[in-house]
Amino acid sequence: MYVVYIARVKRTQIYLDEDQKRALKMLAVDRDSNVSDLVREAIARLLRDELPKKTFQELRAETLAKLDGVVDDADVDAAFGRPRET
Repeated sequence: MYVVYIARVKRTQIYLDEDQKRALKMLAVDRDSNVSDLVREAIARLLRDELPKKTFQELRAETLAKLDGVVDDADVDAAFGRPRET
């Protein structure tokens, strides 16, 4: 199964050792999928399991407090997926 992602994902690079790459390719073929989908699925599971169950507003406020004086609010909003206002 191939899913087309338009404007919702950003191209990135990761480094895998040969065994990881080979295993992902084999699993992708077995699932009728592709390596990119498997990597996104694994990341989604990790984030779901590891990140606290907080609202966007709570995460934003905590991030702003930690970065006070380091970055401006627009940079934090951009990091959370909200476009910068120009």
